[in-house]
Amino acid sequence: MRNLSLKKVALMTCWALFLSFSMLYGQSTINVGIMLPLSGDAAPYGIGARKGAELAYEELGLKERGVNLVFEDSQCDGKSAVNAINKLINVEKVVAIVGELCSSATLAVAPIAEKNQVVLISPASTSPKITDSGDYIFRTVPTDARQGVFAANLLKKEKVKRLAILFPNEDYGKGFSGILSDTFEKIGGEVVASESFERGSTDLRTQLTKIKSRRPDALFLISNSPDAAIAALRQIRELRLRVRLFGSEGLKSKEIASANGANGLIITSVSPGTKKFNDAHKKFFGEEAGPFSAQAYDAIASINQAIEKRARTGEAIKNALYDMSFKGASGAIKFDKNGDVGGSYDIYVVKRGKFVER
Repeated sequence: MRNLSLKKVALMTCWALFLSFSMLYGQSTINVGIMLPLSGDAAPYGIGARKGAELAYEELGLKERGVNLVFEDSQCDGKSAVNAINKLINVEKVVAIVGELCSSATLAVAPIAEKNQVVLISPASTSPKITDSGDYIFRTVPTDARQGVFAANLLKKEKVKRLAILFPNEDYGKGFSGILSDTFEKIGGEVVASESFERGSTDLRTQLTKIKSRRPDALFLISNSPDAAIAALRQIRELRLRVRLFGSEGLKSKEIASANGANGLIITSVSPGTKKFNDAHKKFFGEEAGPFSAQAYDAIASINQAIEKRARTGEAIKNALYDMSFKGASGAIKFDKNGDVGGSYDIYVVKRGKFVER
């Protein structure tokens, strides 16, 4: 055989994989679903995750291999997510799905993915309940069982003694607050108030008034709704609730950092992505990566590797995911027997309208 250029060899390899994919799936293209909140109060996070998925799609050359991304707006809502996943599975015939963002929505669709034996990888759902949601359910973000412990130990290091927790009445908020509360008390702290609010609510005065009456020295705000978080920060000032402010990764957005009352807010957060990933994101989109963008990139990268392995060996996508291990945009990706990944956490503080790593 004559010597071929590396470019020609790469093109031939892509074409061979494409033919393999087509024969295995009986279709000219392979559809991968992306199910995220692209409208509603969680849209800033969903759009950030979508961009991470799109960057992976471009960098990994999936279009050239006959892979197509099919987007559905699941609005961080259980009912919308159920409609979205049914369409992706039954109409679009996807081989795998990236989503959902919010834990309640992911838990609502997990039984459907499991029943249809379609892999579902969430880039952001952190509820501990997801660990036991099925063999086809994965995530590229660590469980709050880890972050709640990390946050509790941070509070102790910051010499917090009397803690109040404000959280959304949904799986994400209840899971995180429960572990945070239990761990903080086990290591010697006191949780003097724990108040919930309905997702997206912008009137939190009743909860904050109760918290103020308990005289905490710190308030930990859990939220993945920018509108609710911004309202909480404003109303804390209006009620003259003088506490140190801490929060979850769901607060890490430019809208919240620039809000009145955010200065000095300390949050715990999963990895924002490697320097290589963030440089590529800024070059491709002209802006810094948003929350969960790196995790969405890794979800696509995981599916890509699993599809490639299936093309070579015929191994099911689910099984290939359990076997793989690689260095991703958000860190080391190695799924355990429950489809969970490990992970470390960073600490950020708001200074002059921006989150700065501490």
